[in-house]
Amino acid sequence: MRRTANRGFNHRQAVTEEWFRTRVLPRVSGVRFLPYQVRQLRSEHLPAMLRDEDRKSMARIAGDLVKVTTRWQCLPFHYFRYGGYRREVSTERACSYLPETALFHRLLPRVNRDTIDLDDKASCKKILSAAGIPQPALIASGDHRVGVTSDGEAVSLPDVLDRASGFGRVVVKPSRYSSGGSGVVIVCPGEGGFDLSAYAERWGTWLVEQHVPQHPDLDVLNPYALNTFRVITLLRDGAAEVRYVMLKLGGIDSRTDNSAVGGMQIRVHPDGRLDRHGYDRYLNAHTRHGVSSVPFADHRISRMTEVRELAARCARLFPQVPFIGWDIALTPSGPVVIEGNSSPSLAHIQRTHGGVALELVPALRSVMDRPII
Repeated sequence: MRRTANRGFNHRQAVTEEWFRTRVLPRVSGVRFLPYQVRQLRSEHLPAMLRDEDRKSMARIAGDLVKVTTRWQCLPFHYFRYGGYRREVSTERACSYLPETALFHRLLPRVNRDTIDLDDKASCKKILSAAGIPQPALIASGDHRVGVTSDGEAVSLPDVLDRASGFGRVVVKPSRYSSGGSGVVIVCPGEGGFDLSAYAERWGTWLVEQHVPQHPDLDVLNPYALNTFRVITLLRDGAAEVRYVMLKLGGIDSRTDNSAVGGMQIRVHPDGRLDRHGYDRYLNAHTRHGVSSVPFADHRISRMTEVRELAARCARLFPQVPFIGWDIALTPSGPVVIEGNSSPSLAHIQRTHGGVALELVPALRSVMDRPII
């Protein structure tokens, strides 16, 4: 009887926590998200619109804003983010873009449930490793006090990079609470200049992993960064479906592939063929990377079937997180998983695939509010 009672109490506690997470927290975070949206509008999206000579008249823009706001019942920041003001974008097409507010504060909290094991990069690597998923070798992880090597040995923070000296370049990144490449540092052990103790004081928990080489098909596009694929999967009834794939290319002066530091994204078709254009965060269209003479339109990435299959394998390992964005690198020996993201970048998807609301919203609703067992 006592065990039954305890199980009932735990279930009620889980239901209460779920209600708070899905009903209360989105409203709180939505309020905190507003200043960020305003800053983005002022610093990036409005200046981009004012520079665009092909923008609609103010009367047409005002009419669009009324219809977009009515359609989504939120402030239409995304109208400017995705260039709805351009003449070639019809009002119907502008309404097809899913707002970040709708995804991150209405849909995703009721889709992705227990995200801790995925979002904690050290925990995620352990789960993937247990399933035999190829990934960069973990060298050590830890916090501001101590590091732990991949074989479980406790070492001081100054000793961590000494242990990594045989790996060449290594990647240091926060284990939790970072996005958009924040805190990611590429280090050459032995060259000095990097203080892991100071890094840990700033970022908290961290991990150090091997920096992997990339496949020649990607190296010819940009050899100065590890360019990865963002593969978006949706898990329904135990079946993993690859919804969108895009290639993230690093910026001219960056060693990472994040758009915040000058990167761009390109749609990748199932056969490995790239779209004609890649897009930066300002929606500027590029036919090739600034450091390469290879046009995107004529380029095909090999082993894309393996990349997609690897993402689907990973998705099945996290049944409580149906909608995941996987960062996958393609090395000369095949694809490896860098990490999974429980909040996939909607901007990456809609820059490369256009407005996806008509197809994505019903798909996410089909996996919302699953019962707690």
